Parts: sequence; structure tokens; C-alpha cells
Amino acid sequence: MRTERSRGNEYCSTDDGIAGQSTGRENTPAATGRADRTAIGVDLGEHNLYTACPSPMPDWKGAYAIPGDDLCARLDALRDRVAALLAGDADRETIVAHVRHRRAALLAALDDAAREICDYASAYDHPVLVTEDSHYEPDLWAWLTDPNAHRGTAWLLPTAHLRLRAVAAEYGLEAATVPVAYSSQECHGCGTIGDRRLHQTFRCTNPDCRVDTVYADYNAAKVLAQRYYPNQRCAYRPPRSLATDERAAFVAPRSDAVDR
Repeated sequence: MRTERSRGNEYCSTDDGIAGQSTGRENTPAATGRADRTAIGVDLGEHNLYTACPSPMPDWKGAYAIPGDDLCARLDALRDRVAALLAGDADRETIVAHVRHRRAALLAALDDAAREICDYASAYDHPVLVTEDSHYEPDLWAWLTDPNAHRGTAWLLPTAHLRLRAVAAEYGLEAATVPVAYSSQECHGCGTIGDRRLHQTFRCTNPDCRVDTVYADYNAAKVLAQRYYPNQRCAYRPPRSLATDERAAFVAPRSDAVDR
């Protein structure tokens, strides 16, 4: 196993879904059981695009994060530019060409980041990338034109998830998903639902837990890795299951003009 490292933190007719679909590598190879795999939780976000943390790591300090601030800034700039084009006299073809060009550059950056995570994971024995079990779909045009669209949820995070799975397949890495409920609020050390009032930090409210305060993305990645193993999941479980309406809607309804 490698030495752990840390890092500081429509108009267009395209299909991110097809480009990023899993190629069937989610099943565990017959020769290696689940208990023999090294689960590497990968949390997705905007501040840190990908945060990876292996399950056997004794704490979160060796987690590996790839910042997402640059991609977020580029998405914001693209939105402003498209708004200016729509408000001006630009024709349809001009807007389509601009969005497609910028989207291609964003996808290339996502693929580079995904390869970095796969390189990190490949140093572990029998690695499996573990992400949230989400059903989100990318809708770039919603982000560019809908004032109520969320930058991350409309396109960036679902596309990052799809691209990670596609690149993992290129590497021959297994990819698996686990339930999302409370993964960003659960302490990786004791399972208590903690305090995440500050966006970038998580504080365990259990006075007997060693975790105290950690980076929220690192904690979430560790929780995802632990959830891969049925007998190693955190002990705490909420008294009721998460209601359907409590899971945030990810994307605005699609239309024929939407660029995915």
C-alpha cells in the first residue's frame, strides 16, 4: 500500500450521461470478496471536487482532495457569458458553438481530476471507489439559463460522478455506490450525527469520541468507505428512514432544449 498523501485543499445536443455510463465493472470480481477489497470513499463537492479516503486509514489526515474552485469559477463565467449572448443579438449557432467549446474544456478538466483520483486509488490493494448512491442527472442548460439552478447540483456534481465512473472503467477499477442518507453528517469515528454548521468543517458531538472537529469532506469520504462493508458501518442509525421529500431534488425538469 502506498504512503498516504494529502493535498490542499438546450441549444446544445450533447449527452453527458452516455459519455459517463458505467461499463459494468461495479460487480466485485469473483476471485476477490468484498472483505478483501480496499474501499476508497470518494466524496464529491464544489470546494473540493473529489475527496478520497481509504477505509483502513486510521484517521482522515491522509485523505486526498482535489479542489473544485477553479471549475466553479469557470462555470460561473460561462453562465455570465451565455446570459450576455442571450441578451444580445447572437444567433443560435454562435451560442451553441460557445457552450460546446467551453463544455468540452470542462469535461477535460473533470477527466484529469478523475484520473488523479484513480492514480491515487490504484496504489492500494484491490481498490474499489465508493461514492454516494445518487440518481442525479446533469443539465448544463438549466445552470446556464435558470436563475434558480444550483451550480453544483445542476451539472458539476452529477457530471463529476459520471466521469469518475467512466475513467475508473478505463483503469479497470471497480466502482460501487452506497446509501447517501446522513453521509455528510455522520461521524466516521463513532457514528453519531454531528454538527456541520460551517460548510467546510464537521464536529462530532459525542464527548467520548476521538474525532472532535475535522474537514467535512474528509469525514464524508471516510463514512462512504466504511459503508461499503456491511459489518463496518457506523453504529448510529436515525430512528426513522429518510423521507423521499427530504432528499433534495437535483435537477430542474428537462426540456428538448436542454444540454446535458
